[in-house]
Amino acid sequence: MRLSDEQAFIQQEVHRFAEEEIEPAAVEYERNGTFPRDIIERAAELDLLAPRFDEEHGGAGMDLVTELLVNEELHRADPGIAETVTSVTFGCESIVEHGTDEQIEEYVQPAIRGEKISGVAMTEPEAGSDFGNIQTTAEKDGGEYVLNGDKVFISNGSVADVLVVYARTSSPDSAHRGITAFLVDTDTPGLKATQMEGHLGPATTDIAQVFLNDVQVSEENRLGAEGEGFYQAMEFLDEGRLNVAASAIGAARGALELLIEYVSERQQFKESISEKQAVRHRVADLRARVTAARSFVYETAREFEAADEFDTEQTAMAKLIATTLLEDVASEAVQLHGGYGCFDEYRVETYFRFSKIPQIYEGTNEVLREVIADATFE
Repeated sequence: MRLSDEQAFIQQEVHRFAEEEIEPAAVEYERNGTFPRDIIERAAELDLLAPRFDEEHGGAGMDLVTELLVNEELHRADPGIAETVTSVTFGCESIVEHGTDEQIEEYVQPAIRGEKISGVAMTEPEAGSDFGNIQTTAEKDGGEYVLNGDKVFISNGSVADVLVVYARTSSPDSAHRGITAFLVDTDTPGLKATQMEGHLGPATTDIAQVFLNDVQVSEENRLGAEGEGFYQAMEFLDEGRLNVAASAIGAARGALELLIEYVSERQQFKESISEKQAVRHRVADLRARVTAARSFVYETAREFEAADEFDTEQTAMAKLIATTLLEDVASEAVQLHGGYGCFDEYRVETYFRFSKIPQIYEGTNEVLREVIADATFE
């Protein structure tokens, strides 16, 4: 894949950072379930927490392709640590687009510097893919809103300093028009976040349930206009899906590299496993699929940059193809490691556990199939 000199340089620098800072610590962090604050700080020094944010807001000002390269290289090294590093500024895109200068200064710039962590409280026990059906309420009381409700599966929920909370401010005939976004400091009285333990994915990520009990939020902390929250959230869905696709490609590359290294060194019956045709062909198929999927993801990104408009069907395809591929690659990596593939020392089991996660967030793969089917049969 052709890259500009600048893109190639950034990719090499991120690859080096990942090799030196992430890979050596990955097993220990995963075993201990350590939230990688020290790696976040070092990533901030390299402007990796907000690659695509404008420089005026403290970001690196990278284009979309370069942002995807950063995402891919981090996930190649370790999907768990990468998920945490890339989610430190989760929600800040909406603040930059719809927030005031004061909100950007208070929340976005510290997050980009690695001094604060943001998150998005969207999903609820009865409203996952059906975001328009959220039940959390925000009732106006003078110059404040009073928020009540429960949120689940919230990334950074128990470690975030601020959450972009979506709540229902009205119940018009069109449910989407009744949702508003709020910036809620997590130390606000009435907000309680409890880490959700025992989840399938990497142990370095923070997933929490957030309870809102008469949480008072000033009108100044409303994000944008009342009733616009649903549309604000949808604005970033296509770009988010493309980033998930790049993450999946990176993780697939990481699992495949570990697989190739193992079968090249492992001896069976006085012969390298890599000499066996059945193994060689399985690895060859995986390499071909990774290369093809990677090309499609980056071609989609380049088409957006040329037209300044996302093709929703194509971004849905990119995420569907890449995340399905990741599960296949990670599964084969575990299988061809034999018994060793089930132990964290060989690391492929981490990629396998992660492989289901990106198939669920930013629109489940079932939802994406409907998006593609709608475009097919319209």
